[in-house]
Parts: sequence; structure tokens; C-alpha cells
Amino acid sequence: MLIFIVLKKYLNLQIIQQKLNNTYSFDLRSFALFRIVFGFVLMIDLCIRLSDLNVFYTEQGILPLSLLNQHLARYLFLPIYQLNDSSLFVSICFGVHLIAVFCFAIGYRTKLFQIIALLFYISLTMRGPYILQGGDDLIRCMLFFGLFLPLNAKWAIQTKEPKSDYTIAALVFMFQILMVYWVSAFMKTSNEWHTDGTALYYAFNLDCIQWPLARYLLQFPALLKVITHIVLYMEFFIPLLFFIPFKNNQMRNIGIIILLLFQIGIASTLFVGLFYLINITALILLIPKQIFDKLNINNNQTNQLLPFNFNNNFLVIALLIYVLIWNVGYMPQFKYGLAKKLKSIAYPIGINQNWGMFAPDVFKDDGWFIYEAQLVNGDTIDLKNNCQKVNYNKPESILSTIKNDRWRKFSEHVVLGKKPWLNSYYVSYILRNHEANCTNKHPAIKRFSLVYMKETTPKLGDTTTIEKVMLTN
Repeated sequence: MLIFIVLKKYLNLQIIQQKLNNTYSFDLRSFALFRIVFGFVLMIDLCIRLSDLNVFYTEQGILPLSLLNQHLARYLFLPIYQLNDSSLFVSICFGVHLIAVFCFAIGYRTKLFQIIALLFYISLTMRGPYILQGGDDLIRCMLFFGLFLPLNAKWAIQTKEPKSDYTIAALVFMFQILMVYWVSAFMKTSNEWHTDGTALYYAFNLDCIQWPLARYLLQFPALLKVITHIVLYMEFFIPLLFFIPFKNNQMRNIGIIILLLFQIGIASTLFVGLFYLINITALILLIPKQIFDKLNINNNQTNQLLPFNFNNNFLVIALLIYVLIWNVGYMPQFKYGLAKKLKSIAYPIGINQNWGMFAPDVFKDDGWFIYEAQLVNGDTIDLKNNCQKVNYNKPESILSTIKNDRWRKFSEHVVLGKKPWLNSYYVSYILRNHEANCTNKHPAIKRFSLVYMKETTPKLGDTTTIEKVMLTN
């Protein structure tokens, strides 16, 4: 705090602001387009979640509140979805959440509904901790750091011109979304990312996230080795383009194009839910004004120098330092990070994050589930496969058996088996759901087993092995 007071007193902030504006320009039209697209991406996310409302968010599903309250760490946050887990209450919460996101997207009372959407998202992620992926962290971070930006200055139901300069806040937002790539690269420390170059070979062999293009590319291991090294070094160096102080607009355009192609490459080979779409949406805010000018889109933005808001900039820079130290704590190259007590600050405002995608290495095995039910007449059926006779052979497409990315993430926790209580309650849910929905007439179930057919990816040239793993006793 003392450092910032001294800086405020002795530095000419107006000159610093002018230099930053001349070097790094951000456009209000980019902010507006980002708000609109981001809002509709959030609505897509909520609609996907709604398809599993009873399963993941109510007392009838896999994760009732009574169970979570017994086993989850306690963090300070505004409990919304945690107030009740009846289907009616959760449905109302989702309805309010969708309305807030829609109002944010169209620019009606933008800041108010942005805050409401953020608080609902914080509560929602705390409500379903075992179905989360990196996109959820990025959503919360963008909603939070977007509060410091004039997202409603253009193309909004209620427009509001910015009253103070927003360049530093935009630079902090940019640093946060590019940190996804830097931190991920630093955390990739295994030989398969460096000396061996086999990371993509292993990733593309994971049937639970493998699109047909990934399966096709497995025919070219030498090419995958080259692409593995390209991906790693791209994550290190491409984000630097956004901060180069000369010809920054051109450099930023190059960076946006490369990262856009990178995310399209991920989406076309691996099933990662909305993560790629959220990352692409984040890039919209960084589009320089020249792009809109060339397209002659609402070209009426003035270049007046707005007042420097010291308090706003001090807060956003302090938060940037906080999340930077938070992320450094995940990097094995650095010894220090945030203390546990200081980490608790992040949860109520939604900036807790982890960008360890395929890091430090890639999973070497995946597989498929069998809900093995032994009947009193001696038959064994699979409750997951419409009560058909058990078949332990590998399905033609494992990915087609996974409803969405939330189910995939939940399955990872079940397979890892680090929370036995989660597995046992999952079994209880399977049996309850079977009794309620099964239309086939068959004898009573004598014994049920949650079976995982684990397929281990071999080294190049070796043979695949499949092991039957009993996840329940």
C-alpha cells in the first residue's frame, strides 16, 4: 500500500497513462462484442447444466447437499444453490441465473447483472465440485475482471460511457486470460512434453475425449511428436506477442489468429466441453480497433484521454499480483506460492483457478463403465446398457457413451477412487434410478458391482492391455 501511495504522489500518472494508451489500445466495440458473445456462451453452459439438473444439483441425484456438507472444505462465499436442493428451488435458481446472464448479454443494467451472474456462478461451482473443468475457472475470472471494464459502453440496451481510463484494467484482463497458456506450459514438466514428445500421442489415445480426427492422426507418430513440441513452445511464447510494445496492434492480431487456430485444433481433436469456446470468446475483447475500422463497424469512437482512476487501477493491479502468485504456486519451477489462509480470499470473489491441462503429464489409461448386476436367477446384466446381458468388450465408440463433459469429469473422480464415499453414493443413485426408470421385467438384483474396464495406452510399438477393475466391493 505504501508503495502505491508514493507512486501516486511522485509519478506523473497522466504521462504514464498516455504512453500506455499509445502503446496498447483497446476498443469499446471489442468490449461490447465480447459481452454479447460471452453472455450467450454462458447461456449455452447453463442449458447444458440444466439437462442434468436433477442428477448433479438436487437431493434426488448423485451429490445431495447433505453429502457435500459432510466432505467438502469450508470456504466463505454467498450460498445460493446451497440453500436448498429440491428440484423446484434449484429450477428457480437456474431461472434467475439465466435471466441475469441474458440481461448482461443485452446490456441491461450490465454491472448489476454481471455481479449477480458472478455470484451465482461461484455458488454453482461450489455446488458441483466434481463436475468442473478449466472453463469454469475461466468463466468466473472473466466475469470478475470484466467488472473493471466498460463492457456496456457500446451496443447495449443501457449504454454508459466510461468515466475513467480503462487501459490498465484491460491489460490485467488480458494478462489473466493469457496466463492460462503460460501456467499450463510451465506445469508441463514430464519427458513426454519435452524429450520424448509423446504427449499428444497419449492424449489422442484417450477414448473418452477422442474425436475421429485424433484417431486418424495416431497413424502419424512422427508428426504428433513435432506438433507436441510446437504446442508447448506456442503456449510459452505466443502470449508474449500481446505485450510487445512496438506495433502492438499487428502483433496482437497475429497472436489472436494463432490462438484461435490453436483452440480450433483442440476442439476438432479432443472433447473438452466448452473450454475451447470460452477461450475463443476471451480473445474477442483483445481485438484492436483497426479491425472494426476496416470493416466500418460503428466507427464513432473518440480518442479522448480519460481521467486516471488511481483507486480502481491500484485494486486491479493488486489482484493481478495476487493471482500471479497463486499460479506460481502450481509451477514446480518455483518454490513459493500463496499461504493457505491467503488462498481463501479467492473463493468468495471467484478468482480461484488451476490451469494444469495435461500437466505435468498425460493420463496413460482410460476406459468404460459397466453397471454389473447379478440377478437372483443367476443372469448378469448391464444396467448402463439397457439391462442387456453383460458384454465386457470395448464399445465401438466410448465417447458416444458419455452424455457431456460434466459426466466425463465426474467419471474421472469415480475412477481415481480417492473419495470412496462418492463411489458408494454413486452406486446408490444408479440403483435408485434403475428402480424408478427400468421398464424391462427381470428378477430382482442379488448383487451390484460398479466395474471399470481400464485400458492402458502402451508405449509406441507395444500392446494395449485391458484390466477389469472393481470400483465397489
